[in-house]
Amino acid sequence: MLPGGDVVNLFKKLFGRDEESGEDLPIALDLEERRRQLLQLEKALDALVNAMREHPELASNPGWQGRTAEYGRLAGEAMVLRKRVPTREELLDLAFEVRPVFKDVPPGLEGLVGLQDAAMRSAESLVTVLPGER
Repeated sequence: MLPGGDVVNLFKKLFGRDEESGEDLPIALDLEERRRQLLQLEKALDALVNAMREHPELASNPGWQGRTAEYGRLAGEAMVLRKRVPTREELLDLAFEVRPVFKDVPPGLEGLVGLQDAAMRSAESLVTVLPGER
């Protein structure tokens, strides 16, 4: 059994904290996998944007326009990050900006659910620390 102080230090090491300063330690990213995840997110968001644009009856809705533009912008951010060396913080910022189109699906928009879910899963994958990223 570990004494109390050793348990705290063990948790600090496991969760990436410097013992002396309490600061988060930098995480060395698996760039190949992160670029694959960013490409997946970019494609998922692009597919969602394209499907959202197929509903001209919603084109005059400012909320719909804003969300469509937001997803397009986030797809562009994913592309930019993919083409350079992203930081852990940038990945987290991007992931947390991706929000669902809707919670309750309006009639006629059921086809967007799978695309929305794919985009959300892709964003969530960026949050998880991968094996070997310590």
